[in-house]
Amino acid sequence: MGHRNEEMNRELAYDPGRLPSRPAPRAGDSVEFRLPGLPPFKDESFSIRNPKHRFHDRFVALRTTAIGAMAGRTWSHGAIGLDLELHAPSMDARRALVDYVGGVMDSLDGSHGPHFTYLPIAYNDDCQICEGDCSFHPSKDEWYSVRIRFLTDIQQQPT
Repeated sequence: MGHRNEEMNRELAYDPGRLPSRPAPRAGDSVEFRLPGLPPFKDESFSIRNPKHRFHDRFVALRTTAIGAMAGRTWSHGAIGLDLELHAPSMDARRALVDYVGGVMDSLDGSHGPHFTYLPIAYNDDCQICEGDCSFHPSKDEWYSVRIRFLTDIQQQPT
């Protein structure tokens, strides 16, 4: 499976993600990880998925870390809980905690546009997220943690 991913990634100007090689997490499982810096944020005017976005590296770092944390497991089609804890002196200008939650949610699902396709990592679509907690903690250091909770084993079939 890894060989196919390497071939596909050489053909594209970006990393679309990894094809899973293990079953999805089960209800009650969770995946947690921590990253330095600030998370990607939801930007309605210019997608952070675009490599030309000023903070595209945040999107890439989150996806790369989440792929590692999923350890080859496929994404879930069931209900998801997502918790975000942000530590920093301040947030980006004109950004609120909800913007970071939206950016994290968007980064971990699948997405596509006319010139890109990103494979899902933890869940197929962010509409699966039905509960969560987010918090901001003033701190001299910038870092954040994400916890993805797999709430159900429901594997819906495409309609």
